[in-house]
Amino acid sequence: MSNSPTLSYLLGQMAQDKEVLNGWDAVLNLLESSINTFFQAQFDQMTGHSGEMTISRIFCGPRLPNPHGDYSVVTDFSFTLGPPHFEFTGGSNTVTVTQAILSGSTRTGSLPASAGFDPDSCGCVANDSRVQWGQRHSIDLGNHPSMTAVVQLTTVTGVVDQDQNTHTVVLDFANGAFTANNVTIENVSSQQLSDQIKSWFMTHGVQYQVASLSFSGNSDPSLTPTKFQFKVLKTNSGNIIVQILIVTNGTSGRSDPIVLEPVPTADGYSCSLMINSRITFKDILCDGFNNAGKPFNLYPQSQSPTAGYTAYIAPQMHFSGSFSYGSCCNRHTVTYSLYLGGTYSGTAKNGFHLYQSITPSGNIGNTITVNADNPVSLSGSGESQTIRITPQPPVVNVTGGASSTINDKLKSILNDDFAAAMAGISFGPVSYFALRSVLFPGNLMKMDVVEVPTDLVIVGTFQPT
Repeated sequence: MSNSPTLSYLLGQMAQDKEVLNGWDAVLNLLESSINTFFQAQFDQMTGHSGEMTISRIFCGPRLPNPHGDYSVVTDFSFTLGPPHFEFTGGSNTVTVTQAILSGSTRTGSLPASAGFDPDSCGCVANDSRVQWGQRHSIDLGNHPSMTAVVQLTTVTGVVDQDQNTHTVVLDFANGAFTANNVTIENVSSQQLSDQIKSWFMTHGVQYQVASLSFSGNSDPSLTPTKFQFKVLKTNSGNIIVQILIVTNGTSGRSDPIVLEPVPTADGYSCSLMINSRITFKDILCDGFNNAGKPFNLYPQSQSPTAGYTAYIAPQMHFSGSFSYGSCCNRHTVTYSLYLGGTYSGTAKNGFHLYQSITPSGNIGNTITVNADNPVSLSGSGESQTIRITPQPPVVNVTGGASSTINDKLKSILNDDFAAAMAGISFGPVSYFALRSVLFPGNLMKMDVVEVPTDLVIVGTFQPT
């Protein structure tokens, strides 16, 4: 396939494979480049928009014996780091962060050290008067020195408004493994230097946020996160995707989602949110439809865990009657009895599709098929984005006697009852989930496309808040 996956490819695969989330209630897919944008904005804010981060450490070595008095070598270094480059590792929850060393300097000195001296408690500070300092030397930039950190994605609470119900995926540099590249400091081993760099990042609490999940607030339990895990996926096209696999009122998924290219980058999109067909059909479609007060309901059904959900109409509506035609001397009476039920299923581009084939009893000899598309569309902007169903006129094909009478009757029912019920279905919990249960640092998910190939999928980009 193309190196740039398309929206049509994504929708086609989801429609073909049906329930693609492998039991997860929802899956959020974020393109690496979008997360990098989040990270760069956070770095910019950390550094006061200077684009540079200065790290410095003063530390003591062990006590060294000397006839004129024992001493400890004190090392003072300062590095100015440029903007970070983040590289996610496919199949691993680690991120490699590289920052060029733009400038820096080092110097050493000696500190008198008596018996029992503890290097970790020397308490030396900049220009410490207890230290006999040597000359300061600039870092050689000819070899393009840099700092590399390998950091695990982790989960923390209380990052967003101190809300313990909000769980945030972060890069916490306190958990990183650091390497200084192409830079040496006299009498300091590479491991010592790495440890001191890590100590600076730990002391300064450097973290970058990926995304947060709010475990409270949604009116629908089926769309309230209760737990999650994340993974990094490298797709066949070479895209790096961070996936957040979410549990709401179900259980953890059977295995990883099977969507090959979850973000259609060829069409300019950078994220997608997928919601299990069980929630889509049972909690959104059926519950919403059944609140319309009609004399019939929708019921969810699934033939297997991988088949995805559909919804059927029950009880079936019974229509019967008779009519006569012909001259006074050659009249014919026709009777008919038919039941209208049908099944709603997902489609790649036409929303929820209603289909039924009916062969009425009686002597009418008709064959009737009913098709009705109910596309799902978007309106509004920002936090006011909403999802709704826009029913289209049904297509009723009737063959045999009384076709015109039955056609008009069925179209009237479908337009007056079914279309009104479908149009009234609320996707408020889905919008809430996309815009308020899932939070991005400094950004809002801009929902651009919503479809129901079986599992519901929202495809979009990000816009600053």
